Amino acid sequence: MKKIMFILFLFITMFLCYIIYELTDNDKLYYTSIGDNISNNMYIKDIKNLYKHNNYFVNKDYRTIDLLNIIRYNEEITINNSQVSIHQILKKSDIIILSIGMNDIYHKLNDNTKDIYTYSNNMINNIELILDEINRYDHLKVYVLGYYNITNKHNDIYTYLNYKLKRITEKNNYIYIDLNSILRNNPKYLIKNDNYYLNNEGYKEIMKLIVEKF
Repeated sequence: MKKIMFILFLFITMFLCYIIYELTDNDKLYYTSIGDNISNNMYIKDIKNLYKHNNYFVNKDYRTIDLLNIIRYNEEITINNSQVSIHQILKKSDIIILSIGMNDIYHKLNDNTKDIYTYSNNMINNIELILDEINRYDHLKVYVLGYYNITNKHNDIYTYLNYKLKRITEKNNYIYIDLNSILRNNPKYLIKNDNYYLNNEGYKEIMKLIVEKF
Protein backbone atom coordinates (compact mmCIF):
# COMPACT_ATOMS: atom_id res chain seq x y z
CA MET A 1 0.00 0.00 0.00
CA LYS A 2 2.83 2.41 0.88
CA LYS A 3 4.45 1.66 -2.46
CA ILE A 4 1.22 2.47 -4.29
CA MET A 5 0.82 5.70 -2.35
CA PHE A 6 4.41 6.67 -3.13
CA ILE A 7 3.93 6.05 -6.85
CA LEU A 8 0.67 8.01 -6.75
CA PHE A 9 2.45 10.87 -4.99
CA LEU A 10 5.18 10.93 -7.63
CA PHE A 11 2.61 10.93 -10.41
CA ILE A 12 0.66 13.82 -8.88
CA THR A 13 3.86 15.78 -8.27
CA MET A 14 4.99 15.34 -11.90
CA PHE A 15 1.55 16.29 -13.15
CA LEU A 16 1.51 19.48 -11.06
CA CYS A 17 4.99 20.41 -12.27
CA TYR A 18 3.81 20.00 -15.84
CA ILE A 19 0.74 22.19 -15.23
CA ILE A 20 2.87 24.89 -13.60
CA TYR A 21 5.30 24.80 -16.51
CA GLU A 22 2.50 25.11 -19.03
CA LEU A 23 0.89 28.02 -17.19
CA THR A 24 4.14 29.94 -16.82
CA ASP A 25 5.68 29.16 -20.21
CA ASN A 26 2.68 29.08 -22.52
CA ASP A 27 2.61 32.82 -23.18
CA LYS A 28 6.23 32.92 -24.35
CA LEU A 29 6.47 32.56 -28.10
CA TYR A 30 9.42 31.60 -30.28
CA TYR A 31 9.47 33.65 -33.48
CA THR A 32 11.39 32.74 -36.62
CA SER A 33 11.92 34.81 -39.76
CA ILE A 34 12.91 32.97 -42.93
CA GLY A 35 13.50 34.06 -46.51
CA ASP A 36 14.59 37.46 -47.70
CA ASN A 37 15.21 40.60 -45.66
CA ILE A 38 11.57 41.69 -45.71
CA SER A 39 10.84 39.01 -43.12
CA ASN A 40 13.66 40.22 -40.87
CA ASN A 41 11.73 42.85 -38.96
CA MET A 42 13.62 44.52 -36.10
CA TYR A 43 10.34 45.56 -34.45
CA ILE A 44 9.44 41.95 -33.60
CA LYS A 45 11.46 42.46 -30.41
CA ASP A 46 8.77 44.87 -29.17
CA ILE A 47 6.16 42.10 -28.95
CA LYS A 48 5.47 41.64 -25.24
CA ASN A 49 5.13 37.83 -25.21
CA LEU A 50 8.24 37.23 -27.30
CA TYR A 51 10.52 34.54 -25.88
CA LYS A 52 13.09 34.49 -28.66
CA HIS A 53 13.42 35.60 -32.26
CA ASN A 54 15.90 34.20 -34.74
CA ASN A 55 16.77 35.14 -38.30
CA TYR A 56 19.43 32.51 -38.94
CA PHE A 57 17.96 31.61 -42.31
CA VAL A 58 17.37 35.09 -43.69
CA ASN A 59 19.41 36.43 -46.58
CA LYS A 60 18.72 39.46 -48.73
CA ASP A 61 19.70 37.49 -51.85
CA TYR A 62 17.54 34.41 -51.30
CA ARG A 63 15.29 33.37 -54.18
CA THR A 64 12.42 30.91 -53.88
CA ILE A 65 14.55 28.00 -55.15
CA ASP A 66 17.30 28.85 -52.64
CA LEU A 67 15.00 28.66 -49.63
CA LEU A 68 13.31 25.52 -50.95
CA ASN A 69 16.65 23.74 -51.26
CA ILE A 70 17.78 24.93 -47.82
CA ILE A 71 14.71 23.33 -46.24
CA ARG A 72 14.73 20.22 -48.42
CA TYR A 73 18.34 19.42 -47.62
CA ASN A 74 18.11 20.59 -44.01
CA GLU A 75 20.96 23.08 -44.27
CA GLU A 76 22.98 23.72 -41.12
CA ILE A 77 24.74 26.82 -39.87
CA THR A 78 27.11 27.38 -36.95
CA ILE A 79 25.68 29.37 -34.02
CA ASN A 80 27.84 29.81 -30.90
CA ASN A 81 30.07 26.95 -31.99
CA SER A 82 27.10 24.60 -32.41
CA GLN A 83 25.50 23.29 -35.58
CA VAL A 84 21.86 24.31 -36.00
CA SER A 85 19.69 23.00 -38.84
CA ILE A 86 16.68 24.70 -40.35
CA HIS A 87 14.55 21.68 -39.44
CA GLN A 88 15.45 22.21 -35.78
CA ILE A 89 14.46 25.86 -36.06
CA LEU A 90 11.15 25.10 -37.78
CA LYS A 91 10.32 22.43 -35.23
CA LYS A 92 10.67 24.72 -32.22
CA SER A 93 9.04 27.81 -33.78
CA ASP A 94 5.63 28.99 -32.58
CA ILE A 95 5.43 31.84 -35.10
CA ILE A 96 7.00 31.88 -38.57
CA ILE A 97 7.25 34.97 -40.74
CA LEU A 98 8.00 34.05 -44.35
CA SER A 99 8.95 36.40 -47.14
CA ILE A 100 10.37 35.02 -50.36
CA GLY A 101 10.10 35.87 -54.05
CA MET A 102 10.72 39.62 -54.17
CA ASN A 103 14.23 38.99 -55.50
CA ASP A 104 12.85 36.70 -58.20
CA ILE A 105 10.20 39.04 -59.51
CA TYR A 106 12.13 42.29 -59.05
CA HIS A 107 15.17 41.12 -61.02
CA LYS A 108 13.05 39.41 -63.67
CA LEU A 109 11.05 42.57 -64.36
CA ASN A 110 14.22 44.66 -64.49
CA ASP A 111 15.76 42.21 -66.96
CA ASN A 112 12.93 41.31 -69.34
CA THR A 113 9.30 40.32 -69.18
CA LYS A 114 9.51 37.43 -71.63
CA ASP A 115 7.49 34.44 -70.39
CA ILE A 116 6.71 36.40 -67.23
CA TYR A 117 3.62 34.38 -66.33
CA THR A 118 5.44 31.07 -66.72
CA TYR A 119 8.19 32.49 -64.54
CA SER A 120 5.61 33.65 -61.98
CA ASN A 121 3.96 30.24 -61.87
CA ASN A 122 7.33 28.58 -61.23
CA MET A 123 7.87 30.99 -58.33
CA ILE A 124 4.50 30.16 -56.81
CA ASN A 125 5.08 26.42 -57.28
CA ASN A 126 8.34 26.73 -55.34
CA ILE A 127 6.58 28.59 -52.54
CA GLU A 128 3.86 25.96 -52.38
CA LEU A 129 6.59 23.34 -51.91
CA ILE A 130 8.13 25.48 -49.17
CA LEU A 131 4.76 25.65 -47.40
CA ASP A 132 4.44 21.87 -47.74
CA GLU A 133 7.77 21.53 -45.93
CA ILE A 134 6.68 23.95 -43.18
CA ASN A 135 3.48 21.93 -42.82
CA ARG A 136 5.49 19.03 -41.44
CA TYR A 137 5.67 20.88 -38.12
CA ASP A 138 3.10 22.32 -35.74
CA HIS A 139 3.00 26.11 -35.48
CA LEU A 140 0.73 28.57 -33.75
CA LYS A 141 0.76 30.92 -36.75
CA VAL A 142 2.56 31.30 -40.08
CA TYR A 143 2.54 34.70 -41.77
CA VAL A 144 3.30 34.89 -45.49
CA LEU A 145 4.22 38.36 -46.72
CA GLY A 146 2.90 39.43 -50.11
CA TYR A 147 4.66 41.35 -52.88
CA TYR A 148 4.67 45.10 -53.36
CA ASN A 149 5.29 47.14 -56.49
CA ILE A 150 7.58 50.15 -56.05
CA THR A 151 6.45 51.66 -59.38
CA ASN A 152 3.26 52.14 -61.33
CA LYS A 153 4.39 49.63 -63.97
CA HIS A 154 3.58 45.91 -64.13
CA ASN A 155 0.65 46.18 -61.73
CA ASP A 156 -1.00 43.25 -63.49
CA ILE A 157 1.95 41.00 -62.65
CA TYR A 158 1.92 41.91 -58.97
CA THR A 159 -1.86 41.47 -58.83
CA TYR A 160 -1.50 38.01 -60.37
CA LEU A 161 1.33 36.96 -58.04
CA ASN A 162 -0.42 38.19 -54.91
CA TYR A 163 -3.65 36.46 -55.92
CA LYS A 164 -1.83 33.14 -56.39
CA LEU A 165 0.21 33.59 -53.21
CA LYS A 166 -2.87 34.37 -51.14
CA ARG A 167 -4.64 31.28 -52.45
CA ILE A 168 -1.88 28.83 -51.55
CA THR A 169 -1.33 30.54 -48.19
CA GLU A 170 -4.96 30.29 -47.15
CA LYS A 171 -5.21 26.74 -48.52
CA ASN A 172 -2.61 25.83 -45.89
CA ASN A 173 -4.57 27.74 -43.21
CA TYR A 174 -1.80 30.30 -42.92
CA ILE A 175 -2.11 34.09 -42.82
CA TYR A 176 -1.47 36.18 -45.93
CA ILE A 177 -0.25 39.74 -45.30
CA ASP A 178 -1.12 42.17 -48.09
CA LEU A 179 1.87 44.53 -48.36
CA ASN A 180 0.95 46.04 -51.71
CA SER A 181 -1.94 47.98 -50.19
CA ILE A 182 0.42 50.12 -48.09
CA LEU A 183 3.80 49.90 -49.84
CA ARG A 184 2.85 50.11 -53.51
CA ASN A 185 4.56 53.06 -55.22
CA ASN A 186 5.20 54.63 -51.82
CA PRO A 187 8.81 55.86 -51.69
CA LYS A 188 8.55 57.10 -48.10
CA TYR A 189 8.89 53.46 -46.99
CA LEU A 190 11.96 52.71 -49.12
CA ILE A 191 15.67 53.28 -48.55
CA LYS A 192 16.02 54.22 -52.23
CA ASN A 193 13.29 55.01 -54.73
CA ASP A 194 14.67 52.58 -57.32
CA ASN A 195 14.91 49.51 -55.05
CA TYR A 196 12.44 47.58 -52.90
CA TYR A 197 14.62 47.59 -49.76
CA LEU A 198 12.64 49.01 -46.85
CA ASN A 199 13.53 51.71 -44.35
CA ASN A 200 12.50 51.65 -40.68
CA GLU A 201 9.11 53.16 -41.43
CA GLY A 202 8.39 50.43 -43.95
CA TYR A 203 9.19 47.73 -41.40
CA LYS A 204 6.99 49.47 -38.83
CA GLU A 205 4.04 49.36 -41.23
CA ILE A 206 4.55 45.65 -41.87
CA MET A 207 4.75 44.97 -38.12
CA LYS A 208 1.45 46.78 -37.63
CA LEU A 209 -0.21 44.46 -40.13
CA ILE A 210 1.22 41.37 -38.47
CA VAL A 211 0.12 42.50 -35.00
CA GLU A 212 -3.40 43.24 -36.30
CA LYS A 213 -3.65 39.71 -37.69
CA PHE A 214 -2.26 38.23 -34.46
